[in-house]
Amino acid sequence: MNSRKDDRRGFIRVPFNTEVEVEAQGKIIRSREEINLSMSGIRLITSEAFPSPGATCRVKIILQASDNRVTLGANGKVVWSAPGSLAVEFTELDLDSYHHLRNLILNNTDEPEKAEREFTSHWGIRPPRT
Repeated sequence: MNSRKDDRRGFIRVPFNTEVEVEAQGKIIRSREEINLSMSGIRLITSEAFPSPGATCRVKIILQASDNRVTLGANGKVVWSAPGSLAVEFTELDLDSYHHLRNLILNNTDEPEKAEREFTSHWGIRPPRT
């Protein structure tokens, strides 16, 4: 990946397969396709209607393993939408969702040391401003 994009995004991104729901503008958009996930946002593939960039939304990332189901929740803002794809920047995560998301990224990245450095270089879901 281009290092300028890495710097701009602030967090490592990981591909992951799971169910996602995005609620925006009175509609719920569901996806079970591969997502691209970071501490600051999500990109998903969907065939459903798209909210406009700037729309506020609620994201649910549903993790299911046998009888155990965990839902990560985040408030966000649509930053990009086009036919087939939607990107959301997280604006707020509850503490449990933050920890689940952090562990999900650490356990699914090819670069766990880099991810750990990103986590320890700042708190929260916003990269440090330079």
